[in-house]
Amino acid sequence: MKISDRRIHVWGDSVLKGIVLDEKKEIYRVFEDNSVARFGTATGSRIVNHSSFGMTTGKALERIERSLVRNPLEDGDIVLVEFGGNDCDYVWSSVSENPDGAHLPKTPLDSFRNLMQSIIGLFRGNGISPVLMTLPPLEPNRYLDWISRGLDRMNILRWLGDVNKIYRWQEAYNDAVVDIARENSLRLIDVRKNFLVSSRYSELLCADGIHPSPDGHDEMFGAFMNYVEAI
Repeated sequence: MKISDRRIHVWGDSVLKGIVLDEKKEIYRVFEDNSVARFGTATGSRIVNHSSFGMTTGKALERIERSLVRNPLEDGDIVLVEFGGNDCDYVWSSVSENPDGAHLPKTPLDSFRNLMQSIIGLFRGNGISPVLMTLPPLEPNRYLDWISRGLDRMNILRWLGDVNKIYRWQEAYNDAVVDIARENSLRLIDVRKNFLVSSRYSELLCADGIHPSPDGHDEMFGAFMNYVEAI
């Protein structure tokens, strides 16, 4: 597959938007030399990045429907889809206030699978089989510290049972992405593996424990380039 001069539509959340945490100011910003931007420069492809901070599959489905009406896909276009990180998240303030209650993620796992299938169906209805991407892993202790700011950390941990449940829960959504790709015979870019096998794992994630750091974007870029070389 020649990728130079082709248009690549990127649909994802803050990971593919290139969001990183400015640790000194404790604010999020766009890392300009992020993995997607670097990939476009390295390959000569034209990137159309629709990714957005906080995007879930439910929000994305509506936006994709509108986008395909306004700007139809063209022959030769490529679509990359990455979701799940926000879908699996909880309203942590509610958990903090009621650690003995039942709480649902923003998108329950079965709904996530169904919405991903609907997204795939939209693109296939427009003649494109999307490429899916696995989720970068998270660092549960950092993430718990981050989401607990201003909340009751012990209540959140009590509801979780153990801090590693955060990792396992996110991994269940990643596994769903892998299953969906296989079930639909779609190509899959496995960035997660690059993180997990790295000897610099802790350096690849920001202080919030979930957004890839600039070093993490290096790993993602490497995964993108390895994918292109393999097809």
